Amino acid sequence: MVRLAEPKDLPFLKHAWQVCFEDPASFIDWNFTQNFSYSDTIVAEVDGVPASNMQLMPHKIRLRHMEYDINYVSGVATLPEFRRRGLVREMFGFAFDQMKQRRQPISLLVPFDYGFYEKFGYRQCYEKTYRYAQTVSRRGAVTAKQLGPQLISRLDRIYAREMKNRTGYVLRTPETWRRILEDLLVLSKGFIRFHQTGDQEDGYAMITTASGGFELHEVCGVCEIEHESKVQPFAMARIVDPLRVLKDMTVDFKGELRLRITDENISENNMDILIKDGTVMPCEGYDSEVNIKYLAQLVFGCAPDFTCTGLFSPQKTYLNMIF
Repeated sequence: MVRLAEPKDLPFLKHAWQVCFEDPASFIDWNFTQNFSYSDTIVAEVDGVPASNMQLMPHKIRLRHMEYDINYVSGVATLPEFRRRGLVREMFGFAFDQMKQRRQPISLLVPFDYGFYEKFGYRQCYEKTYRYAQTVSRRGAVTAKQLGPQLISRLDRIYAREMKNRTGYVLRTPETWRRILEDLLVLSKGFIRFHQTGDQEDGYAMITTASGGFELHEVCGVCEIEHESKVQPFAMARIVDPLRVLKDMTVDFKGELRLRITDENISENNMDILIKDGTVMPCEGYDSEVNIKYLAQLVFGCAPDFTCTGLFSPQKTYLNMIF
């Protein structure tokens, strides 16, 4: 049985997180008080016993020229004695129905295993730059003592300016910023360094101590801290409602394309459509075929546009510090 969580599930949810992840007790307590909702949590039972769960965290992203309510799947945790029973597959089936009901056409997640989540229609659409420094001066740094609306406003001005040439990024609300900063400044005892040119703040770096130095978790705008960087695969995306997303993308499209979409997990997404001069409608037959995973990469602009129509132009995606 798969269902939404209830208050009686809280001990199980915290225990499953503790068993499956390496987070300290302080983070687990914070997560289930400040970053949690029963209505956004799915539980799978075996013979009436809670065995597995996942969280569907609501966010809003800007993708190309559109804004979308999406969910970020996190905390997928199955107790060891209940693994290899297909519980995660059952939960994703339930989750996709929830996403459609909530008009969330896109889902994101950061995987522990890319191949595992590809089974459910997800595909890598983001990269992340990991940055490390040997030394960082704390002079003038912002700490937990300054956490509040003024700090959030300073950060958001820089973030919004830097995101103008990006896509796929989270539109951060004051609540989003609060969660990010509580985790960084309070739980992780980190700090923030701002960069200033003249009288204008034009960059920031969010920093915590790491083994042998410091990790720069997010660098936005100008940063003069000497550091090493490494780009690695990051988040995956899943198109839950391809018809809606393609209708939004093709408003200004001039041309014609007959496309077959295949989806192994959501049967109603298997369709032949005609994209013509800003409209999308069912049709018979097709010129090109694409599975739902590759469609995600096309929509996010990180795969070659095999249609040669210019519809799926390259994009520069950004995602970081998401809860």
